[in-house]
This record gives sequence, C-alpha cells and structure tokens, in this order.
Amino acid sequence: MQREVFLSITDAYRQRFPDLAFGIGTIQACAYFEKSESFKLSKRELLRKMRRRTNLAQLEERINLYDQFFKEWGYPCPLPNHFKRTVEMGFPIVNLYIDTHIIAEMYHGILMAIQDLDRFQGEWKLDLAQEGETFQGVSGKMIRCKEDEIVLRDEEGIACSLFQGPDFKTRVEPASKNIVVYIFTAPGIQEDHVSNGLQLALEILEKFGHGKDPWSRIFKP
Repeated sequence: MQREVFLSITDAYRQRFPDLAFGIGTIQACAYFEKSESFKLSKRELLRKMRRRTNLAQLEERINLYDQFFKEWGYPCPLPNHFKRTVEMGFPIVNLYIDTHIIAEMYHGILMAIQDLDRFQGEWKLDLAQEGETFQGVSGKMIRCKEDEIVLRDEEGIACSLFQGPDFKTRVEPASKNIVVYIFTAPGIQEDHVSNGLQLALEILEKFGHGKDPWSRIFKP
C-alpha cells in the first residue's frame, strides 16, 4: 500500500479559493481498539493543556472562522458544539479512530476527517461540486451538494464535502488498518495549525495504535 497520496487541485478550486490549503496524513498497519488506560491518561493530559485560558481563546477564534464559513454557505458547523462539549466533559471514549479525530480537531481548532485509505480509488482531486451532485454520506443517507461547494473526490466520485462530511464508502471501521486523515481549511486558518493537527493525529495513531511509516503533506492551490 502506497503511503503517499497524490492530490490534484482543479482550476475551478484554485480560482474560487486561492488561499485555502489542504492537509493530508497517512499511517499504515494501525491496530484498532476501543479502550486503553494509557490512551485515557494521555487524553487527560491533552485536555488539561487545551483548557488553559490562552489556548481556549485561540481555539475559539479558529473555530469561529470555520463557523462563519459554514454559515456563509448555509450549513451548520459541527465544531462549536463539539468544542463546548469537550471543554465541559472532556474527550470522548469511543475507539482509537473516532477519538483521534476529535482530539486533533479540538486541540488545534481545525476541521479534520479520518477515513480508510484502502477504500479510496485512484487519484485524489480537490474540486468544486456541481449543483445537485450527490453522494452517499457516512450515515448512509444521500447528500446533495450546492454549486461550487468544496469537495474531495477519488476516481469513483465524491469522498467528502467540507460542509457535509465524508462518504460511506471510505468510512473507517474496526477492520481498517491503513488510515488517512485530512484537513479542510477556512479563510483565516493558517498552515501551521493544519500541520500541527496532522502531526498530533499521526502521533496518536503511531503511539497507541502502533501505526507505522507516517507521512503528511500540505497542498496549496
């Protein structure tokens, strides 16, 4: 399985969103689990650092940038509610993959997806949707896109919408071993927050999931 992802960015995307970078990270041979005492202790330490007043203010600023971008397109942003719940109740205890996703998002105030790398087909493309274009969402329901909303494609179609989430085909499951995480940006989100978010997710999957050979890259329009 190749570790590097080859992504092209369409001219339509470049012209509409020339300042919005996109980050991708991969890691191989992860071992899924639902609970781990050492992971629990690590999450507790990350939460303690995240809750520092200066950190919270910076995170809220980034999350507000995403929220504003979502509102401009008429979609609800999941990040504010996730952030409020995390600050009040802590990180979730679901499984390695979901927890990694939420931790990296909340700790760095970015919008991340985590999916099964092996379920992507062919070349990746960062693109804009056509009006009424559809794909099957991770819940199994059909999702309809607005004209020019940001989407990630593989050779079989849309794999994720920035505003409406990932598709069903590439979802992570307990049997998933080779994992990809990626980060959509919003106006005002800096590249260092993207790279830091990727790094944290890959470090968690490497340390606690025993993943191997991590790789990451930020793609610029």
